Amino acid sequence: MPAPTLNTYSHDFQHAVAFVLAKEGGYVQHPSDPGGETNFGISKRAYPHEDIANLTEQRAAFLYHRDYWRAVRSHELPTGIALAVFDGAVQHGTVTAARLLQEVLGAKVDGIIGPKTLLAARQADTEWLIARYVLRRARLYARIQARDPAQAVFIEGWFNRLRDLTDACWQVGYAAFSGSRAA
Repeated sequence: MPAPTLNTYSHDFQHAVAFVLAKEGGYVQHPSDPGGETNFGISKRAYPHEDIANLTEQRAAFLYHRDYWRAVRSHELPTGIALAVFDGAVQHGTVTAARLLQEVLGAKVDGIIGPKTLLAARQADTEWLIARYVLRRARLYARIQARDPAQAVFIEGWFNRLRDLTDACWQVGYAAFSGSRAA
């Protein structure tokens, strides 16, 4: 069965996956990337049975929706933080993305976004939560580089991504709160 087209997904996911696909780019096989062969951010390490070299954007979006967006319950999070947590899941894995959110919220850190984490995220000031979550990810990137100096080649790109992510999260969050976004 073919993967759904992008326009069959929710507006929030379409926006989020467009951000991720733009940041991840196309096919690469960087010697310092532990994921190995990668296309649209989908790595051979994570998907050993996918034909990475011939992966389509549509298939990548399907995998992102099934294995990342839904796994971190982005469809249930406030719009701006949904994008931030989804992007965190793509970069760090779903459990780490959930743990980072729980740490920022002061919730029980178990790596599973359940009802209590969702409630805390909905009750938090979204702009504050986005800023704190992005800052927490920046600290994680610094630790990754400190543990593995070969990753230093990626650090500027990672921080540029976080800058652009913050802007994108605040833009969609503002649109949602101002009522200018269609439901």
